[in-house]
Amino acid sequence: MSVQGIYGLSGSGIDVDSMVKVGMLNKQSQYDKIYKKEVKNEWLKEAYASIYSDLNTFKTSTMSTYKMSYTTNPMSAASTNSSVVSATANAEAANMSHTVKVNSVSSNAYMQSQSAITRNDESAGNSMYIKDIIAGQTEKTEAEYKAAVDAAASEEDKAKIRNEVALSFEISNGDPNAKSTTTTTISFTYAELYDSKQTLNDLAAKIKNADVNMTATYDSTNDAFSIYQKDGGVDNQIVLSVKNRTGAETKDGVTTNAKADDAARALINNLNLAKVDGDSMTSLPQLSETSNGVSSKAEKGTMTSVNSTAYTKNTKLSDIEGSVATNGLSFTINDGSASKTIVYTAEQAASKSLNDLMKDINGTGLNVTATLSNDGKLTLTNADSTKDITLSIDAMDTTDKATSSRAFLNTVFNAGLTTGTSTNTLTVTGTNGSVTIDGKDYATTSSKINVANVTYNVGAVGSATVSVSQDTDKIIENVKKFVEDYNKMLDELNSKYNETRYSDYDVLTKSQENAMTQDQITKWNEKAKSGLLYHDQTLGKIISAMREAIYTPVDSVDSSYNTMMSIGIESSTDRGHLRLDEDKLKKALAADPDCVYQIFASSGDAVNEKGESYTDYNKEGVINRITDKVNENLKTMKSYAGTSSSASDGSTLGDLILEMQTKMSNFKTMMDAFEKSLYKKYDAMEQAIQKLSMQMGYISNGN
Repeated sequence: MSVQGIYGLSGSGIDVDSMVKVGMLNKQSQYDKIYKKEVKNEWLKEAYASIYSDLNTFKTSTMSTYKMSYTTNPMSAASTNSSVVSATANAEAANMSHTVKVNSVSSNAYMQSQSAITRNDESAGNSMYIKDIIAGQTEKTEAEYKAAVDAAASEEDKAKIRNEVALSFEISNGDPNAKSTTTTTISFTYAELYDSKQTLNDLAAKIKNADVNMTATYDSTNDAFSIYQKDGGVDNQIVLSVKNRTGAETKDGVTTNAKADDAARALINNLNLAKVDGDSMTSLPQLSETSNGVSSKAEKGTMTSVNSTAYTKNTKLSDIEGSVATNGLSFTINDGSASKTIVYTAEQAASKSLNDLMKDINGTGLNVTATLSNDGKLTLTNADSTKDITLSIDAMDTTDKATSSRAFLNTVFNAGLTTGTSTNTLTVTGTNGSVTIDGKDYATTSSKINVANVTYNVGAVGSATVSVSQDTDKIIENVKKFVEDYNKMLDELNSKYNETRYSDYDVLTKSQENAMTQDQITKWNEKAKSGLLYHDQTLGKIISAMREAIYTPVDSVDSSYNTMMSIGIESSTDRGHLRLDEDKLKKALAADPDCVYQIFASSGDAVNEKGESYTDYNKEGVINRITDKVNENLKTMKSYAGTSSSASDGSTLGDLILEMQTKMSNFKTMMDAFEKSLYKKYDAMEQAIQKLSMQMGYISNGN
């Protein structure tokens, strides 16, 4: 409360604050009533939210498990020779025996160091640093790299040097040319090699993270590196590919220098990898940059065209080979002492004639002269008849211009130029296995194969019989678990539904709380919150529905075991708490193996006379009945109280709480105004008394 007057100056002796408090008692009492209702509704909303959460979990997680055939009709599989094959069966597997013959076992692609890893830096011992393994193969040595970084003019230039790729190769899980194959580039920058000093463990990590379904490890004890394909079969491979770049490449601002391929070849070769196959190892070839392609045509003294139709000086180059008009022309001429390259763009090649080409050859300054004979043959003559004339195109160049240029020289001089291998590869492939099950052959790519709802785990070559039967022990275990889960939920609902209500314990006001200790408040509120859901209508419906689901026969069961009681599940208390008679359940399963699954999980789907689909409660399994009824009442609960303690959820109770909070706020504003008005009245009274006192003093002094 705020004091606004000049109380006490008159000498009246009136306790204004106390009088205002008395005047406010009625208003405070009215406010406290609203406050208590609002708090109790908050408690009620929290109580509903807790029950809603537990019921929702019970419906979606707990009960849904008992709809599954693997829970109510589990099958087991036993093998006469588990070292050859073991098995697991799902609920749909037939109760029968299967003959299994393992003809061969699949394998995974697997490569490992056959001998200790080689280090180009012989002084490095058993160093794990990649830089020591490939020493001398990077474009820049460590010293040259650091000098280049120090000499760089800007931080941007330094970053470019650091981020330049010094080693690069690709790893694939199959044929790199196949669309289904995943290929990832494994690379190391100069900064990684020389600043971070990355190791073989870092190489293994990059392979593991390459999304090619492989794992890689470095065994420091045995100084060996291994790569293992996680899936078996011929289609799951380990392919290491190294390009043969003719120059540096830049992509997305990152440059890969040409010697990155040499560094990669050195790394892979020095790992001394071999294919692991069972208990044996097969050496893998070393990668090299040699090309199988033909890159040049050479003849001593003279070289003459092989055309059957006479050329003229005006013959267009594009008439000899049409693709040069699209891709251009480029080839190198060597006279035995020096070389020159003839280069035409596509536009130039499209307009050039044979006469233009001869002029350009003759203008190279080489000892080679180009002429056109009377019979229309193009002839190249070396001034030194003892030396070769060589025409060449890099066999590793696979550009369109190189392809067109090879076609041109092959047409004119029958040069026989071909492309080489632009990429070296090291490939290890897994193997498929073969299994005969019940007389039918199956190819396998892993140790597992699923046939007729039975999963066979292949271990070794040999024969076995696999017997599939119902797992009665597992069914009993699962039914016991159902009884426990059901009782736990029902007991919780009954506890809240029958919880004692303490009418003498109401919501505490703020002033009451201020007069109590925290422990006293906590204990008081425990009593005040008790019984909030006592005989709640929604909880009552759920309890009744759960009990009804248990006791109502399931008409869709095709045997006499169509009730929970018939399979040993009965109520042990007047509140519906269940108990299980295991002997009775075993007897029921022996007579009707499907009874538990049908009683628990029958769908109850039906069609009425109009052809409309509906759910027949009497045919519906117990779990579906419980789920449907719980779900139905959860919707009612959600509409009334929401799913959390938040008032702004659009629920009926939430809207009521917000309304009461607004009412409390408005009432508080009115109370403040009323309090001020009381003080104002007493202020006026004090002033009047003071004035009267002054008048009386004046009169007294005058006498």
